[in-house]
Amino acid sequence: MSAESMLRIEGLRKNYGAVAALQGVDIEVRRGEVMGLIGPNGSGKSTLFDCCTGLQRSDAGRVLLKGVDITGWPMNRIAREGRFLRSFQKTVVFPTLDSEENLVLAGQMSRFPNVLSTFWVGPSARKRIQALRERAKELIEVTGLARVAHLPAGNMSGGQQKLLQFASMLMPEPELILLDEPLAGINPVLIEKVIQCIEHANQKLGVTFVVIEHNTDVLMNLSHRVVVLHQGAKLADATPEEVVRNPEVIEAYLGG
Repeated sequence: MSAESMLRIEGLRKNYGAVAALQGVDIEVRRGEVMGLIGPNGSGKSTLFDCCTGLQRSDAGRVLLKGVDITGWPMNRIAREGRFLRSFQKTVVFPTLDSEENLVLAGQMSRFPNVLSTFWVGPSARKRIQALRERAKELIEVTGLARVAHLPAGNMSGGQQKLLQFASMLMPEPELILLDEPLAGINPVLIEKVIQCIEHANQKLGVTFVVIEHNTDVLMNLSHRVVVLHQGAKLADATPEEVVRNPEVIEAYLGG
């Protein structure tokens, strides 16, 4: 694992009225790692993602992506220039399109630099679309969706839609992905497939991940390092083995 800093969060603060959602959080995510992010409901996990990706403005602190201060950047600029994406707890697909069509649309962000080029018809546009289709087919195989790839995405199961959404995030060849509860609401068989996909993207494609997940058993096995938030503050930052033995973490979150 490289020691290069991919994402650095410095003194991040966010208040919602009298509620302190984040209280000066410092976190560094290193290139090539899978970092787990856990904590009780309301501990600030999703708010941290929101502030890092431009969905919310922090009240104080900085967010640096590969050393570049991206604090206050809008979401679209972060996604385009930083190859830095996030998922949401709600799965979103284009329900009337099949898997390949969903993925081609997702990949246009990186292959078509502006609105005009998106609708341009010509040899260069056809070449880019063909490259997107080839990448889409590869990701359909990786995610195990080949058997249902012909179906409209709206006819897929919830777990299959999550896999399709994950493949969509890989289309622009991101360097860093923040996953917000990727295993929620899916059956055990597809949980294993999602885990395999994350590991494949991390080990074979070099994608760095930060993962919020309430299935702590799975997350501890998946993560190289785990950060624990509690009441908007960082409670622990250590290996999974150290975190599960930490008395403060046990009291605040893991129980017993």
